[in-house]
Amino acid sequence: MRPHWFTRICCCLVFAIVGSTCASASSLKCFVLQPPGQALVGVKKVAILNFKSTYGSTFDDQYVQSTSFHDHLTQALFDKTRGITDVRAGLFSKKEGKTYLSGARTDIYTLVSRDELDQILKEQHLGASGLVDETQAASIGKLLGADAIIVGDIISSTSDAHSTTSVYHSSEKLPCLTRTANTTVNMKVINVSTGAIVCTKAAQNTAKSQQCGSDISKVDAPLSLIDQCLVAASDELANAIAPRFVENKSDLRDVEVKQYKDAGKKARENAENGKLDEAYAAYASIIKEDPYNDVVMFNMGVLNEVVGNYQDAQDCYTKALGVRQATDYSKALERAKAMNEFSPSLIGFGVSIDKHPFNVTDASAASATSDRTRLKGDGHDRISLYTSADQGSPVVVKVPGGIELDVVEKAGDWLKVKTFDGKVAFVRKEDVH
Repeated sequence: MRPHWFTRICCCLVFAIVGSTCASASSLKCFVLQPPGQALVGVKKVAILNFKSTYGSTFDDQYVQSTSFHDHLTQALFDKTRGITDVRAGLFSKKEGKTYLSGARTDIYTLVSRDELDQILKEQHLGASGLVDETQAASIGKLLGADAIIVGDIISSTSDAHSTTSVYHSSEKLPCLTRTANTTVNMKVINVSTGAIVCTKAAQNTAKSQQCGSDISKVDAPLSLIDQCLVAASDELANAIAPRFVENKSDLRDVEVKQYKDAGKKARENAENGKLDEAYAAYASIIKEDPYNDVVMFNMGVLNEVVGNYQDAQDCYTKALGVRQATDYSKALERAKAMNEFSPSLIGFGVSIDKHPFNVTDASAASATSDRTRLKGDGHDRISLYTSADQGSPVVVKVPGGIELDVVEKAGDWLKVKTFDGKVAFVRKEDVH
């Protein structure tokens, strides 16, 4: 039976914050951890047996599919960042992104090695195919020291369709061949201790290849297309029993109180550029002066949520709701509560999301909300910064044009600014944009 928190997660854990009670918002994009389709409670060590395949006229064809899928599923479950990267390609194959969750990973199981599995099967005289029926699976799992064993079957088919295509600026027709592969992979997870099936999942996938004219011979081979389907199925089935990363867009609300609009805008820009600590410090400085600003409370909750501080996020969302009832605030609170309930399960697998320390000091808050000014010119120019608002005073330093400096104070025709190394000096207003 699924634990109560799991049912709640499936129902309410929608990571994208939708709806708006404010005039406008901007999205903070990152990858967050999503729970598996079904948690295997108490399972830490898993053995994957070869899945039975009936496609092909020879034993070798069937064996290739069985061992290939075993390898694909093993690789998917071994992937520490499944959902963010495609480890097979070595690059971000679909969407490039990042996560702010320190300590989060998706490889939660210890997997029995193929060598260890083959040795046990050999000792049990189960043949080279490695195929084991459900009645044998539990006993094999015990010999391997596994908590659960994964078995299943692969149903595959391929078909060829012939057609013609027109040649540009010609009446000639070229012959074309479209080859299609369809697979259904049925997975069962068996608890070794009880022999009970604790999870079932089916993954259906299609792959196509088309070539025309003299390139018809280059159309993908049937087994190659089937293997493409098996790769996709392995990720889908891994997601059924292990957490994965999904892309999340969290909306930061624009601060509407006129006095704090500029500080809120700067905080939002920092967050969008990945400077979460600076963004949080800016919001904290606003809350210090305006403790009942529900929009800022909500935004602080969003920042806590994306770094995995789920209890702090829950507290921020609760406070925002206490000031104003809003649908998006309620949804955010439910999300944070669900992740709070999911986190202990991750700890049971040895995955502990590190708490992110938003250390807010008076200095960091002041820096996060200070105005900035950009000097005229470019890197080839040098702008003089003076010890006082007097062009006859000593020059503190000459800095490149085009850079931005924090504005500490405005003094007539001068600005009191802070340099990168913390020096305080004065610059003429005519030297800035």
